[in-house]
Order: sequence, then structure tokens, then C-alpha cells
Amino acid sequence: MRNLLACALALTGVLVACTTKTISTTNGAAPPDPGADGGVELDPEDPANQPPHALGSIVLGESHVAGGGGKTVPLVSATFVPDAAAARACSTKLEGTCQIVPAPKCTTKPDSATGCDTGEYCTWDTSCSATCKKAVTCEKTCDSDETCKAGANGKGECVKTPTFDAGPIAFSGTTTAVTLYPPYRYEGKADGAPFLSGAELRVQAQGATEAGFEAFDESFTATTFVQTTPALNKLSTEKVFGTGPLTLGWVPGNDAIVITIAGAGGAVTCKAIDASGTFDVPRAAIAAAVGSSKPSSGSTTSSLSISVARQKKDVKKDKKTKGSLPDVEIQPEAWVELVTTSIESATFQGCAPGLTSCNASCVDLKTDSDNCGKCGTACTGGEVCGAGTCLSQEVACDACFKDSETGACKAQWDACKANASCKAYLDCASACTTDSCISQCQTKNAGAASFLPAINTCVTQACGSVCN
Repeated sequence: MRNLLACALALTGVLVACTTKTISTTNGAAPPDPGADGGVELDPEDPANQPPHALGSIVLGESHVAGGGGKTVPLVSATFVPDAAAARACSTKLEGTCQIVPAPKCTTKPDSATGCDTGEYCTWDTSCSATCKKAVTCEKTCDSDETCKAGANGKGECVKTPTFDAGPIAFSGTTTAVTLYPPYRYEGKADGAPFLSGAELRVQAQGATEAGFEAFDESFTATTFVQTTPALNKLSTEKVFGTGPLTLGWVPGNDAIVITIAGAGGAVTCKAIDASGTFDVPRAAIAAAVGSSKPSSGSTTSSLSISVARQKKDVKKDKKTKGSLPDVEIQPEAWVELVTTSIESATFQGCAPGLTSCNASCVDLKTDSDNCGKCGTACTGGEVCGAGTCLSQEVACDACFKDSETGACKAQWDACKANASCKAYLDCASACTTDSCISQCQTKNAGAASFLPAINTCVTQACGSVCN
């Protein structure tokens, strides 16, 4: 492809030397999405996938930023659902113990942005299949205790949101008095954890006045506070955004560790053994969180938030529900999760997609001759870096041009190939061995000229240093 592109660019007013070497225009297969072979799975340990039951989740926790000067934010929440199946998370398995909850992809209307018809949105159904559902909108803004639903005439109407709770909830054994009333918004202003490490805690729910859980009174033991070592904020960007697994460490404990890596691609969670004190996060998990499994020419930089959470969960399975809700089945059997957690986190700013941080600089490992294939690998003897390998300049230039079709300049190449005139020009010019032949191809397919400058600009940026 390089000869026809080089000469075509010259015809558009850009002086580029021509060569008679031809490289195939066939696109390489795109890398599979992270975890594509894992499919959407249901976590067998998730109570939502156990025998039918209503589910209550009460959380006491604290969150602190690594190296944040000792400040901690209290976490207090309570949620109750009439059927645990509604809380099911449709996760895609990644490598090892890691998983991600991906956005559903519908195909009812392939040409639309959502994959659904106008007025519909794509979501997961209860069996974790992507499905299109009709969007409902109301002419007026609903009140805080109302929900917009489709009325008898099909139009959106604001209706009273049915409540499902456990009545007032009070705690003892906490570092400060905590009492929650439906709808359970914690408004405590004090900093610090709501519990002491390993403290004996008690929670008492008075019971719902209408639909919800009957009264309960339970005791549970708090977790211990997590401390990463080395501290998360001491991790270098080279380690976070580099190659190979990312090793995280913490002072060992006796509960459960959940590691979360969140970025533009979503939130990836990995389960680790607390007593081990260390975990290697697979690079595939980090790539999934970043949201790109291959290089991109975009200018947006990668940003990742990494957290290590110690969690202790007690599940009480002997609770009961009462009341009824319109159009919703309430499971008579009820479980309550009593969770205490300690979270340490840090945020990392990386390089633009397709670039890697090497010695605090963002470089392209496919074309950087000082960091070819991996940081610190330099090309010598007059060779330059092409497709991540040290090669002669001509071979490296050819490799970079070819790689641009499925890599840095894929969008520009795809736009050309989607246009009949531009595609015909590519097919015609790929068989040429002279400048005059390529010129004739362009004359026959004049529409291609509007697409070539965009390809030129992108390829010049991507391969200029390699092709000189």
C-alpha cells in the first residue's frame, strides 16, 4: 500500500518520495475485546444468583486516598430490593479472578448509535442478554418521590415511587451515633471511619411501615483497616500503564480483598486473598479499564483510578418481608448483608491512547527507536523501530504504513474504504508499478481526493519519524 499512498499524497500537493514496493491492503483482524472469550457470566458467589430472596445491604466503611494526609471519608449506606435478581450484575470474565461489567450491545438496529430503534435504549435483561427497551419521557419534571412511567395511553406519567425499606435503622458500637431513616441518606459531617478496627457492631431495623423487611436486630464484627505497601501513590506511571502485570501489595489481613481499576472502559474488579498481601493485576484487566485494546490516534489521555478494599461481609438469611408492590413480586424470604469495608485509592494520569510512559515520557513503542517494543530497548546500527521491532529504515517504514491501516489511522483508512470512489482508487492503484498508472487511477476516481489528505496527515504523524 505504501507506494500508492505515497504517490497519491504527492498528487494532493504533499511532496513524498515514491517507491515501487507494494504492501497488501488487506486489513488485519482486530484484536479481540478483553475477556471476549469469557462471555457474560453470573458470579455464583453473588447472593443475587442464589435461591430467590429479597436482599438488604447495609454498609459501614471508610475511604482514604493514599498519601492523602490521613483524611478519611466515612461510608454509610442501606439499600433494600424486593428480589435479589434485580441486583444481578452481568459481568464479563477477564483473566484470573478479574471481571468487568460491560455496556450492553444491542443489534436490533445496527446502524444506530445504540443498536436500537428511535425512542429505545439498550440494557441488560434478567438473563444478562442485551435487549432494547422503549424509553419513557414525561412532559413535566417528576418530584423527588415520583417516577416517570408509561400510562394507559402510552405517554409518560409521573407516579408515586413505591417504597421498599426496613424502617428506621440505628447502629451501636460505631465511633459516632448513626441513625438512618428511609430513603437512607447519610448526612454525617464528621471525618473518620464509623467503626474501630475489629469492633463489635450492632444494627437494629424497626421494620417497614408498608412494603419491606420486617424488624431485625443483628450483631457483626468490623474489618480491619487496609494499608497498601508500597503505598498506591508511590506506583510509577510506567508500572501502571506499562506492560506485564501490575503488582499491588498491602499489609496482610484475614478478610477479603477487592481491587478495582476504573477508567473510560469501565470498572474492573479483581478478588484477591487477603492473607497473601500481594496480587498481580493482569495487563488485560488494565487494558479493559482503560477502554482500548489497541493503539489509537486520539488525543485524550488515559486516566485510571486504582483502589484496594478490605471487606468483611456477614450474610443473615433468616429474615422475612411483608406488604406488596404494584407490578413487582416481593420474595417472602429475605437476606441481609452486613458489610464493613476499608478502601485506599489513588488516581493516575497516563499517556494518550497508543502511547506508553517510559522514563516519564510518552512514547509509541511501535515507532520509538529508543524504546522499541518495550521501554529501554534501543535500536542500533542504523536500524529504526517499525511495528515494535528494530528494522532497516525501508522495512520499518513499510511496516508502519501497513500498521496504520488497522492501528493509528484506522478511522481514516476505513472512511476511504467505505466510499466507493476511494475504495476503487485503492484497488486500482494497488496493482500499479509506475507513477503514471497511479495518476490514471486517481483521474478515474476523482472522489478519492477528498479522503487522501486526512490519511496523509495521520500517517505523517504516525510514521514521519520512521520514514524520515
